[in-house]
Amino acid sequence: MKRSVLFGVLLAGIISLCWSVYRDVQIEKLYPSDLRNRIVGARLQKDGKMPYFYKWRSADGLRYYNPQNFDTLKVSTSTASPYFHQLLYPIADMEQRTISRLWVYLQYVLLFIMTGIALTLAETAVQKVAVLAMSVSFLFTEAWIKIIETGQMYLFIPFFALLCYFFLRKAHPIPVASIAGIFAVSLVLVRPNTVCMFLPFLFIAGRYSLRYKTAFFVPVILLLGYIAGNGHQRALWTEYGECLSEQVKLHQNLRPASQQNEDDPDFTSWEGWDMTEVAAELSKSSYVNYSENGNVFVLVEKFTGIHLSSAFLSIASLMLISFLFILFYFLNRKNGFHIYHLALLGFCLYMTSDLFSPIYRHQYNTVQWFFPLLLAASGYVKKYKWIYMAIVAGLILNIINTPFIKMEHTIGEYIIFAALLLLAFVYKRPGADFHPVQS
Repeated sequence: MKRSVLFGVLLAGIISLCWSVYRDVQIEKLYPSDLRNRIVGARLQKDGKMPYFYKWRSADGLRYYNPQNFDTLKVSTSTASPYFHQLLYPIADMEQRTISRLWVYLQYVLLFIMTGIALTLAETAVQKVAVLAMSVSFLFTEAWIKIIETGQMYLFIPFFALLCYFFLRKAHPIPVASIAGIFAVSLVLVRPNTVCMFLPFLFIAGRYSLRYKTAFFVPVILLLGYIAGNGHQRALWTEYGECLSEQVKLHQNLRPASQQNEDDPDFTSWEGWDMTEVAAELSKSSYVNYSENGNVFVLVEKFTGIHLSSAFLSIASLMLISFLFILFYFLNRKNGFHIYHLALLGFCLYMTSDLFSPIYRHQYNTVQWFFPLLLAASGYVKKYKWIYMAIVAGLILNIINTPFIKMEHTIGEYIIFAALLLLAFVYKRPGADFHPVQS
């Protein structure tokens, strides 16, 4: 690849990055409401309280005040896992305005780290350009814009997944396996259904030495053992499960528990936020919310009028995951299994459970695809150009907003899903991946 082409790509990337940072700084001024849910949950948990059914009382002051948490429901708006709340402890006591600004830049730090890792995985100049182009393009998707606007945490999913994958590719030194184990268990403790991601790795479990597997599972066992053996941790996770059950009832109109809660005192100024300034920013902002709900149950109900029950969604998801898992095994067992396409398949299995979720998926959920998209870009092979063209088409549909295509972002996400799944089934690049062997 000519240097002039590479220089042009880098220049376009820098200009695009500067614009997206400016845009996101302006969007942050509109008050990212979901971030407050996470911070209040982290503060409650850090103070030894249970966050998942907490409702504000005037005696509690501003520390636990959350404008989003005033309603007639028993369940609170804190829906992040206890583990993710713990990850927020170092910043939880800062002013909300400070945390909000920090959160925007943290998203970029995660993106830069993931892009850097993907560049190390890429072997050719074309693959490196593909990685850079993918990262820059992703900044213009509605999914990215929505995580900035809401202050959501879904970029941590691809971040932990990519780090786990990166370290699983290495066999030496053995302590690297423990690092992979830390990121693997962190991924599951942030989003429990990501355990589906690791199912395909059962196909190559025998290739890892006993020492390697032991090193991998030591942090997993220690962390899970701590949660199981600590009374407060057990109580947190039990209440978290009850919270998710109530959230399912809420999203499926199944009469969630209600109660009498205090009214919102409507503070206009708190923890660095001035709501009159927020209102002024909103009045002059050009930001438009283009969020879509891409759940399977939403699509089925929209096109057929049939409402799928939570039980049906769970069973259908499990059956589809099992079918893809078994089909992949029989189609690839003769050619052998490579960690590259196992990771692609694993993420598609996880996203199958995500798409079949009975809880509404908003636009920001789509940022989770950043891991397999970077992985696909880092392994670009001309042989599969039609699959990559489909991925590009899906990405474009997640960038544009047009009245001529209904639910273009959702269509784009399902195209990306299908393309990555197909790539997982057919991709072959001998010698591209390292497989630890028995020692």
